[in-house]
Amino acid sequence: MRPEYYGNPAGVTEDVDVVRAIYDAFAARDLDAGLAHVAGDFELVVEGTARIAGRTGPYRGRDGLRQYFSDVERAWDELTLHAEDFLALPGSVVVMGHVEGRRGEEEIRRNVLWTWRVRDGLAVAVRVSDLGPAPA
Repeated sequence: MRPEYYGNPAGVTEDVDVVRAIYDAFAARDLDAGLAHVAGDFELVVEGTARIAGRTGPYRGRDGLRQYFSDVERAWDELTLHAEDFLALPGSVVVMGHVEGRRGEEEIRRNVLWTWRVRDGLAVAVRVSDLGPAPA
């Protein structure tokens, strides 16, 4: 089912399409597809995977996205992002959803808010905010 777009101020569905393409690339674990939609100065600020991987700062640039994909493969037995609702704002896309993951016997299901910045048809940043446990 395709997530709903809440409004389209200033005709920014293109920004939503960029963000959706990155989620699709992550789901397919297709790094090249993900890299095609991020700017060279891209910045990813995420807590869970970064903490598990021992990172203390954000993932930066295309090499940072490569490292993030690698860290996900190393840190998680399973990790699925469920991007459910998209709010398009000029220069930003806010995505509400949840993540499900498994590391050995540990399972997680967390509500998440992703705040994306998009410039000239490319994602330049995303900040992931953990909103707490998601209902099963």
